[in-house]
Amino acid sequence: MKGISLSVPSEEEMREVSSYIHEYELDDRSLKKEEFVIAKREGKLVGFGRLRQHADCEELCSLGVVTPFRRKGIGKAIVKEIMNRSKRPLYLVCIIPEYFEPMDFRTTANYPAAISNKLSFCTIQLVVPESYCVMRFR
Repeated sequence: MKGISLSVPSEEEMREVSSYIHEYELDDRSLKKEEFVIAKREGKLVGFGRLRQHADCEELCSLGVVTPFRRKGIGKAIVKEIMNRSKRPLYLVCIIPEYFEPMDFRTTANYPAAISNKLSFCTIQLVVPESYCVMRFR
């Protein structure tokens, strides 16, 4: 995407990502900067996402775009970078499946234990009015 650079965050940038994760009420468990991809525009953090490693799969999670920069393709650029980095079956838990469907994610009822645990965490700890679903890449 033009004008956007993608990279692993520095320690300082990771503190900023962590702040947004709390503000946006995203999964903040076991944050490791090496698992993150950040998007920057003109040196400023505009988005982030995580490729979380599990024993039996990988998970796209903690995806966020800083509010004034939404609807500009930043989230999709981050998702595509995470998809490119993924080496094993890739899952996500979300409330907006229509956002991920054009990127070859499909809802599924069959998923590993780590993703089942994530779904339980979201349902119990990250309560929203929408229903959560599990999606798998391709």
